[in-house]
Amino acid sequence: MRVVAPRRAEPTTGSAFTGTLQLLRPSSADLTDAAFVLGLGLVALAAWASTFSTGTYLAVGALGLLLGVLAAHVTNALRWHWVTAVGIVVVLYALLGGVVALRDDLVAGFLPSAKTIRGLAHGAVGGWKDLLTTLAPVPGDFEFLVLPWLVGLVFGAGAHLLARRTRSVWGPPALAVGLLAGTILLGSFVAATPLAVGVLGTLGVFVWLFVRHTRRRSLGGTGLGRSTRWTAGALLLAIALAGGVGASFLMPGPERTPRTVLRPWVQPPLDVDRYPSPLAGFRKYSSDSQALYDQPLLRVEGAAPGTLLRMAVLDDWDGLAWSASGGVEGDPRTGFQRIGAVIPGAATGRTTTVRLTVEPAFAATRELAVWLPAPGPATEIQFTGPNARAHGEVVRYNIGTGQGLVPDMLRAGDTVEVTSVALPSETGQLPQAAGPVLVRDAVSAPLVPILDSLSAAAGDPWSRAEEVAKVFRETGSWSNGTKPGQQQYLPGHGLKRLLTFGTELVGSDEHYAATYALALNRLGYPARVVMGAAVPEDGVVKGQHVQAWVEVSLADRGWVTIPTEAFTPDRNKEPNNIPPKSLEQQNAPYVPPPNPTRPPGSFDSLFNTHGVGDVLERPARSTDWMAIILGAVRVVGPPVAAILAVVGLLLGAKAVRRYRRRTRGAASTRVAAGWLEFLDRARDLGRPVPARATRLEQAAAVGGPEALALARSANQAVFGPGEPDAEASGGYWSGVMDARKSVLAGLPWWRRWAVALNPRSLVPLGSDRSGGGRDARPVRRRRTRG
Repeated sequence: MRVVAPRRAEPTTGSAFTGTLQLLRPSSADLTDAAFVLGLGLVALAAWASTFSTGTYLAVGALGLLLGVLAAHVTNALRWHWVTAVGIVVVLYALLGGVVALRDDLVAGFLPSAKTIRGLAHGAVGGWKDLLTTLAPVPGDFEFLVLPWLVGLVFGAGAHLLARRTRSVWGPPALAVGLLAGTILLGSFVAATPLAVGVLGTLGVFVWLFVRHTRRRSLGGTGLGRSTRWTAGALLLAIALAGGVGASFLMPGPERTPRTVLRPWVQPPLDVDRYPSPLAGFRKYSSDSQALYDQPLLRVEGAAPGTLLRMAVLDDWDGLAWSASGGVEGDPRTGFQRIGAVIPGAATGRTTTVRLTVEPAFAATRELAVWLPAPGPATEIQFTGPNARAHGEVVRYNIGTGQGLVPDMLRAGDTVEVTSVALPSETGQLPQAAGPVLVRDAVSAPLVPILDSLSAAAGDPWSRAEEVAKVFRETGSWSNGTKPGQQQYLPGHGLKRLLTFGTELVGSDEHYAATYALALNRLGYPARVVMGAAVPEDGVVKGQHVQAWVEVSLADRGWVTIPTEAFTPDRNKEPNNIPPKSLEQQNAPYVPPPNPTRPPGSFDSLFNTHGVGDVLERPARSTDWMAIILGAVRVVGPPVAAILAVVGLLLGAKAVRRYRRRTRGAASTRVAAGWLEFLDRARDLGRPVPARATRLEQAAAVGGPEALALARSANQAVFGPGEPDAEASGGYWSGVMDARKSVLAGLPWWRRWAVALNPRSLVPLGSDRSGGGRDARPVRRRRTRG
């Protein structure tokens, strides 16, 4: 008869805790695989060096890798199901994601709020699309840090789980190769340190393959000596090093073949066709009979008087109007995209920083409020004021035109600091065109005879362009069609209106700029129309200062400004007052009137939240209890949700284990599993359960008549003659559930919850060394008789 020593049968809590710590002590194989997971993960994340503006993302990714590996190691060491590691990763992502990536909305500086959780959820699902549709490099201290945080956690946990739970040689290294390929595809066109990434990545994968192969062969004996294996390993390292160097030179990058990334296949989610052309409403600014003529639009600080301020760059004419193009399909370097920390491809030269303050008239003009004014192509854009964050999250920028766009519209009182490079205005002698034209002859075909006739007297293309400008300036007249006797000179610059303009040469900046840009494209020079203003002495831009000019792309000079006065007659040079012809008016194209502005005091102004002030003082409202309750939920909800997630994870794991024990295997197996279920409840209560002992000995250690009865019934079912039936198994499990309840009888409610949430029983019996002493050491499973 075996005698259990009292100290050995009643281990202390400290000994159980020490046993758990010994289980968590990593082996040499654990450390080796963890080192390769961390190293190759960092190499893969290094491919994003040109995608993020700072190296902070790499530190965040390294922290995610480390925590992911630790989560996998704990799961492996304690023999938990791999789903447990998934739960740990989710909890870490939610609890620490705000601290490392979304710090603005934290509660008490470290707890995630409801907005933080929503931001983390969006980053995990939609952050990839945001990354691909944002001009790289993206901010290294903004919400994009969610992506390296998530990648590090998932790869660290997944790769280490696979490395320690499978003997496959290729599986874990293949995950590392897949991660490297994924970061390259999600990165920018500019390759980041291709030599280092190629060499270290290739070398690391080959070495890991060799280590895992050697480890697998040594378990069964390779038949090779140590020196032979080391020689083969050295040869493999040499091949890997040579392959890595060669691969780095074959990798796409600067001055090599274009790098293959996913950005060309992701369409930026912005449709600029829904924004009307501001050039079509030019007369509302240029006529003293219109409200905007003497209304302040912008206040400009830091710009010299006479500086041209670009409001909207229009580079596409479809026969109806000049408008901004949406870019070339499949080319992310064109069109309007989200701005990262740095605007790539910005113009070089002397930069100036201006501060723009939006006036109510500008904000109320919808066709202007979406465009971001600047003296030239911007190198940096900084919003200030109450709407700065909202504008910064949605602002778009077109690298090709140097034009910014604010989809949520600029509002009265907004301020913007823009650092930009002004375009030159000197064209030089006989300049050559650069790039393809923006408007094809097929689109402007009806205007071709008129455009050719205007420049017929000159020879080379640029001389013909200068001839067209001279004809416009010297023989044309200026009219916006608002003065008496000039109503026949209609607004608009569609095909029909420009055909009329080409025969009489009477119009405003709108018509001269639109036609001159078409003439330049006809002559082979890429040209576009710009609507903007000349900054006055006091810096207050009004409607009367609004102009339209042309920019042309020239070889060795880039885009060059051709000012309004170069091709437009003076505004005082009016046409002869000819009474309008009724037939012409009847055949005139319909031009929709500008959006009406309701006068102050109208009903709608009561609900205007963007004006200078409220028309009426709002009456005092009673306390909004619902808002208070929702605010409290936003503050308290996230930490409570995190706690509930941990509670649900523990209770769910125990419930799943109990269901599997009760339903799987033969009847005798289910009975034996029921005994284990009772022992787990005793372990959660803190009672000693010796691992290497019979059921009767375990029942004696636990104590109580229920334990002794269950042990005897289990022995009879397992070792008795014949196989028990399902009814006997079910009856035994009913006894187990009753015994589990009886051992909790008399305990306070908080103690019962502590038992239910105790994770001790999730560690297999013997692994936590709850029996204490040498007899508690885990051994191979064997059937013991009671």
